[in-house]
Amino acid sequence: SSGINAEYGADSVSYQMLARIGWSLALTVQILLCQFGLGGFINSLLSWKGWLVLSRLTYSVYLIHLGLIGLILVQTRHAFFLEPDFEFAIYYLGIVVLSYLAAVVLYVCVEQPVALLESITYRKRL
Repeated sequence: SSGINAEYGADSVSYQMLARIGWSLALTVQILLCQFGLGGFINSLLSWKGWLVLSRLTYSVYLIHLGLIGLILVQTRHAFFLEPDFEFAIYYLGIVVLSYLAAVVLYVCVEQPVALLESITYRKRL
């Protein structure tokens, strides 16, 4: 046996060889188009001000979500399988929403007051 599965033809091999290079080149072209103001709809989508709010919460969501997943999985009363797509989607959306809600609380109670104290403490005196 040569180690190559006979059901895969030359088109599949070509796709596997060029897919990552093609994806990176496509992203590079899109980045350059956005940089020069020719990005169109993608540029306006990526420049949306709503991303700023989500970006401030992202690190808090990263810190919270793993503990939340563990807590939810411990509380389930049946075996958790990824097979029923609907159940997986409900768990996923629930974890995302709860993570962002907890991140908002963490941001308001911890990050924002610390940033305010830091700005007061390190204010330049003229």
